[in-house]
Amino acid sequence: MSKDFRGVTIDRRIDLKGKSIVRYEKHGRRYELLVNPEPAWLFVQGEEVVIDDIFEVYIVYENISRGVKSTQDDLNVAFEGLTEREIAIKILKEGKLQLTINQRNEILKDKRVEIVDFIHIHCINPRENTPIPKDRIENAILDLGVNISYKDDVKSQALEVIDLLKPIMPIRLESVKLAVKIPPSYTGSLYGYLISAGNLVQEEWLSDGSLAVVVNIPSGTQADFLEQITSKTKGKAQVKVLERMSE
Repeated sequence: MSKDFRGVTIDRRIDLKGKSIVRYEKHGRRYELLVNPEPAWLFVQGEEVVIDDIFEVYIVYENISRGVKSTQDDLNVAFEGLTEREIAIKILKEGKLQLTINQRNEILKDKRVEIVDFIHIHCINPRENTPIPKDRIENAILDLGVNISYKDDVKSQALEVIDLLKPIMPIRLESVKLAVKIPPSYTGSLYGYLISAGNLVQEEWLSDGSLAVVVNIPSGTQADFLEQITSKTKGKAQVKVLERMSE
């Protein structure tokens, strides 16, 4: 660590690997911070993120690539009365997040995985009434050259992708309504699972202690749902398909 002719602190040991820079200008001065790219991007998009996951330190730089830190006088003028943490948040909110091509690609890859998962869960092959394998969905997306946006939400993009996939593969967005009866000795262990598996539209506790429910679940999860119910009740539960609903 050293100082230049203006007395500005210079740290030449800064490692930018895997990090991004967020840049903010005020009163003719530039202020920069090192951030972890993915949580920083999520924060900028309005999602709830733990602030300490974004910043490892709250050091403000005039020029990160040269290791030149902002002076305390400059910080006092630009961010009067704010703490280091508050300054960092303000810079992130009002500045520009600089993402490298590789960082953008990694975020897009994660988004594509989420889209594939959504389609796998909510869609079936209508010819066989079976889930569509994830690798088949992803390969089709890549073959079509679908543009994935890291700004738009997963569901809206997945619905657009489904429309693009229809001409090249049998695919249908569908949910299934099931009637399930759980024997008394298994209701305690399965009640939470039934609620988390889908939309519980009807619930009745029978006189013998059994639980009868009607639940809507994505068709792509039906096989896993039946396996869970069957294995956890040792095959003693009763499950009946009431309705298949295209969406």
